[in-house]
Amino acid sequence: MLPATDPVDASASDAGLDAEAELVVRRLETAARYLFTNLLPLPLVIVGLSVLLGQWHQTGPLLIWAAIATGTWIMTMAVIHKFRTDAARAQNARRWTIVLCAFLFVSTSSFASVSPLFWVEGDRLNNVLLYVVLAGGMACAGAQSAPSFPIAAINLGPYALMFLSVSLMHEAYPIAYGVAALQLCYVCLVALYAREVWQLSDEMLRLRIEKRSLIEKLQSSLVATRAARQKAEEASRAKSEFLASMSHELRTPLNAILGFSEIIKDRMFGDDAMERYAEYGEHIHFGGKHLLGLIGDILDLSKIEAGKRELHEEPLDLTAVARDSMSLVEPQAAHKSLVLSLVAPAPLAMRADERALRQVMANLLSNAVKFTPDAGHVTLTVVAHADGGAAISVVDTGVGIQPNDMEHVLERFRQGRHDIAATEHQGTGLGLPIVKGLVELHGGTFAIESTPNVGTIVTVVLPASRMIARPSLVSAA
Repeated sequence: MLPATDPVDASASDAGLDAEAELVVRRLETAARYLFTNLLPLPLVIVGLSVLLGQWHQTGPLLIWAAIATGTWIMTMAVIHKFRTDAARAQNARRWTIVLCAFLFVSTSSFASVSPLFWVEGDRLNNVLLYVVLAGGMACAGAQSAPSFPIAAINLGPYALMFLSVSLMHEAYPIAYGVAALQLCYVCLVALYAREVWQLSDEMLRLRIEKRSLIEKLQSSLVATRAARQKAEEASRAKSEFLASMSHELRTPLNAILGFSEIIKDRMFGDDAMERYAEYGEHIHFGGKHLLGLIGDILDLSKIEAGKRELHEEPLDLTAVARDSMSLVEPQAAHKSLVLSLVAPAPLAMRADERALRQVMANLLSNAVKFTPDAGHVTLTVVAHADGGAAISVVDTGVGIQPNDMEHVLERFRQGRHDIAATEHQGTGLGLPIVKGLVELHGGTFAIESTPNVGTIVTVVLPASRMIARPSLVSAA
């Protein structure tokens, strides 16, 4: 009777094997488990058989045979145990198959050699006993090792060879051939039985592998579904926060525009207050530019995400673009007494979208100025990169970003929660996602390093394929 099949362990699947390779390993594991269980009582069989054969033979030869059979049994059991406890057996399945077959062949041959060694001519009781030992051993071997074809062939071979040879060598003609024919039929019957056991075991193993594969797929789908749901919830929450922020961002300049324009329209301070009306006109102009910038950011991000933002590439000097970008934030920096620095050792000629790169630098500099306390430092560096491209970095001595907020700063409509001192600076959270999108459109990379209360470093690397070898090709900025 076969032992129940244990649940399939994860050794082969953890090794990253395909289905067929894993099945080979499972067959070998199952055969080893069956062998280990069924071979445990073999020493008792050896002792009992030695006692029975003592009626015809001296004790000395029987003890030698019993010692050799038991010794090879011990070595085989040790090898099987080592195989079953080897965590890397799936990767070494071929080597383990050869080792198991070698030890099993020696052990089986040692035990089956009892028939030719202790055959007594003309003593039917002795002959029948040895025939029964070989026939019974062959049946057990077929059941034990059936799950693995190489193991089964090695295990059945010595029994079949001894079974057929003793009759041909010791039985009289023509009885020898009749007995050999019957024995051959028995060998075929055992082989067919082993084949049926192999098919049954193979079906069970395939079903177990398929079941585990389905469970893993279901678990992966469940994890993916949960992640998608969490992402959707976060996106919904981010959109709600964005709408709340945008309502404030849009209403503030709109209220100013409406209020000041109404004062001018109604000439509330009379016809002689032209200076005051001009000042209000400046406020209206500033509010309109602010609204235009907000709407532009939203449209830019929408185009980038939809894949419709096209690059208008032209030869340019990246250093000149950096100077222009610095000039855009100089008023904000002067208001906070910040020190602005530009590090650009040499002109860098490249082919890119000038408006996009200016927007990238302006957004990064604006963020740095916004979140850097008074009298701080903001440095823009434009240099050649080691891989042949160009590197743009903005370093500030600002409040920095908390580690648990780093994952949010590049999400659309999201902002990292900066230091409490900077909470007065609110925005839409679109600047960095736009920067990242524009950089990736150019085939570049974008990275942020930040330490709270120390500062932030934002680095953009543009690929070498965009560089122009001859600066003369660069149009005048």
